Amino acid sequence: LENIGLIHIISHYLLCPFAFTMLLPKVSIVSPLLAATVLATHRASGYPTAIPRRVAFGSLLEANGAVLVDGLADDGIVSITDIPSFKETKKALLSHLHACIMSVDDGDVMTQRFPDGTVRRSFATSTTPAGGPQPLQSLDDLEAHSAHSKSESCQQFRSHLTAFRSKVDDATKRFADRLSTEMGSSLPKPLLSSRNAYDGGDYEDIKQVVARAEHLEHFHSYQKSAASDEGTTIEFHTDQGFFIAFTPGLIVSSDPSSEDSVELSDGFFVQDSNGEALSMDFGEEDDLVFMMGDGVNQFINNNLINDQKGLRAASHALTLRAQEDPSKARVWYGRMVLAPSDAYYPGTTSTFGEARQILRDSSEDVPLGIGCSSSNMKAFIDTSRKLDGAEDEPLCPESELFCWFRCMPLEEHDAHTCTERKLGVQCVNPRGQVIPDGKKHGDYYPSCTNNTHETHPYSDYPEIDQQDDTCAAEWAAFSDQKDYDHMVDLTRPDGPTALFYWSVVEDDSGAKKMKARLAFNNVFGWLSMGFAHPEGKHNGMNGGNILVAIPGGDYSPVNGLNTDLEGSIGTYKIHENDSSFRHWDTPLPSENMKAEFEDDGCFTAITFEGDHINGQTFNFDGTDEFMWAANYLDHYVGYHGRNARSRITINWNTAEMSVFGEESEETDPAEADQVEVQESGASVESSILGLSVFATILGYVIAN
Repeated sequence: LENIGLIHIISHYLLCPFAFTMLLPKVSIVSPLLAATVLATHRASGYPTAIPRRVAFGSLLEANGAVLVDGLADDGIVSITDIPSFKETKKALLSHLHACIMSVDDGDVMTQRFPDGTVRRSFATSTTPAGGPQPLQSLDDLEAHSAHSKSESCQQFRSHLTAFRSKVDDATKRFADRLSTEMGSSLPKPLLSSRNAYDGGDYEDIKQVVARAEHLEHFHSYQKSAASDEGTTIEFHTDQGFFIAFTPGLIVSSDPSSEDSVELSDGFFVQDSNGEALSMDFGEEDDLVFMMGDGVNQFINNNLINDQKGLRAASHALTLRAQEDPSKARVWYGRMVLAPSDAYYPGTTSTFGEARQILRDSSEDVPLGIGCSSSNMKAFIDTSRKLDGAEDEPLCPESELFCWFRCMPLEEHDAHTCTERKLGVQCVNPRGQVIPDGKKHGDYYPSCTNNTHETHPYSDYPEIDQQDDTCAAEWAAFSDQKDYDHMVDLTRPDGPTALFYWSVVEDDSGAKKMKARLAFNNVFGWLSMGFAHPEGKHNGMNGGNILVAIPGGDYSPVNGLNTDLEGSIGTYKIHENDSSFRHWDTPLPSENMKAEFEDDGCFTAITFEGDHINGQTFNFDGTDEFMWAANYLDHYVGYHGRNARSRITINWNTAEMSVFGEESEETDPAEADQVEVQESGASVESSILGLSVFATILGYVIAN
C-alpha cells in the first residue's frame, strides 16, 4: 500500500474571516484510492480507518519522479519512513517526555485544559534561520534554579534531544528540497518577494522559503482521566503554517522503564473530500509525518502557472481516549514551518510578519487580502511570540505591579506611597532580592525600596546536605509497614518514594481514630500531610488543615529555620489567600491527638494518632480529600517541586485512591500564588494564555 493515496480530494475548506466553511455535496461514487485504504472501522469513533501514503526517506534523494506532489495534492499528508537511526532516538526521547515534564514546576510549563477534560502540558522552542535550534526554555530555567533538574527522566530526555532535533531538521530540509524540485516548473521565480532584498534576496523557491523561515517546535504531553467528558478534544481545523512535521502520538508511562511504557496512540482524524472523517492508522514504520497547512493556499496554489494540481491543506481533529491508568499520557512532537516574516504576502504591500502583527494587535477580523483564518493566526502568533521570548511587557494598572507572575495591588502590600517616600517600587522577596520582570516563583511582593537587580540579585536558598550512598540500604527497614492495615504509594513521577500507612482503630470507649504514618525517602527540609480544603485555592491547598514537621525553630522568611534549635511538629491552617509559610507560621492548639516526626539523616516520617486535624474529623466510613507535601532542598519552609506533593481522594476502608484532577492544576504550596495568573484579569500572562481558547481550531499548537 506504499504508493496508494489516502484520500481523493476534490475541494478544500475556506477558512477566511469573511467566509464560512463549505463542503461540496456528498457524491455516491467512491474513489478507488479511498476504497483501497479504508481498512476497518475505528472501534471508539465508528469512523473508517485509513493508512497514510508512505514515502521512504531514501526516495527523497532520488533525482527523478513525483515522490511527494501527488500524495500532497490528493491527501495533504504523507509519512516518511526509514529515516536512518530515527526510530530509536524518537522512542528514547519521547518515552521520557511525560515523566520529565511532570517533574518541572507548573509555572515553568505551558498548560491548557480542553473542554473534554484533557490537560496538555508543553515544552516549546524554535529553530531560526539565523540562530539555528533554540534551547527549551523550560528545561534551561529548571536547570538554572532547581535541584529537580536532576530528574533522571529529564536527563534522559535531554541526552537524546540534540540528535532528535537534528534528524527532524535534516528530514525537513530533504522534504522541502524534494517538494521544491517536483513543483519547480509549476511555480514562478521568485516564489515570494522579500522586503529585505539586500539581505539574502527574494525567496526563489520552496527550498529557500523553508530554509529562511522560522520553525516552531512543541513537545506535548496530554492526559485525560477516566472521569473526563467524552467527545472530541479538538474539532476539525486546518493549520495556519506552510506545513508541519510531526511524530505520530505515543502512549507512554510515567515510568519509562516499564515493559509497556510506549505504544501507538489512536484518535487522530482527517476529513475526505466528502467531509467524512477517517481515523489515521499510523504504524511503527511512520517515522515523521508531513501535513500541509493553510499556507499552501496563501502562496502556493494561488501561484500555479500550469495544470499542476494544488496542494491540499489537510483538515484534521483529535479525540483523546481516557486513560484508566493515571500515570499514562499521550506524547507528541511537532515542527511548524512559517512563511518568512519579511516575505510579502502575495498581492499586497504587507509582509507575513506584519500580517501576523496586525492579527496579534487587533481584536477585529483582519482586512480582506491580509490573510485567512484570523482566529487561527491570532492564536498562532501569540504562541510564536511566547516561544521566541518576544512577548510584550506585562500591562498592569498603575495601582499594581507585575510580580510573581501576576498583577499585585500596591496598596495591599503598603507599596502605594513609594514615590512620596522617594523610593522605587520593586518586586522583591523577604531577603530583599529584586526580580525586575516579576517572572520568578517564590515569596515575592511589591515593596518600596532602592534595591536594584544589580545590588540585590536573586540567588537560591542554600541547599542542605543530601542523602549519601549508605541510605539506600536502610530504606526497607525505615519504610516497613509494621502494624498498619493499609498502605498507598504516593510517589510522584521522578520523585522520592513516599508511602502512607494507616489503620482505623478504636479506643477504650469504642470511638474510632486514625493511626497513620507518612514515610518519605529523602532528607528533612519539612514534611506535611492533612486535609485539602474542598473549595480552597490552588487545588485545595489554601485553607487546608494540616500537620507540618520542621527541623528547627525561630523561623524567619529572611533566614529560614534555626536548625540549632529542636525541630517540631504541629497543626496549622494554611492561609486562605496567601500561600507562603510566613502568613500562617504559628501552630494551632491541638487536643486529643498525638503527632511525632522522625529524622535519621536519610529519611523523614510523620506518625499520627487521633480522630481529627485541627478540629476537622476523618470520615472513617468513606473518603476524604487528603494532601501531602515535602521539601528536601533547604530550611526555608518554602519550596517543593511537582514531584514531592499531591492531593488525593482516599477511602479509609478499602484503600482505594485517586490523584485529584490528575495533577492538572496543582502547584507548590509555599509558592503557589503564581497560579493566580490564571485568575487575574489584569495579568498579561493570563491574557496570553487566554488566547489559547482560539487554539481549538489551531492544529499545530494543540491538535497533534
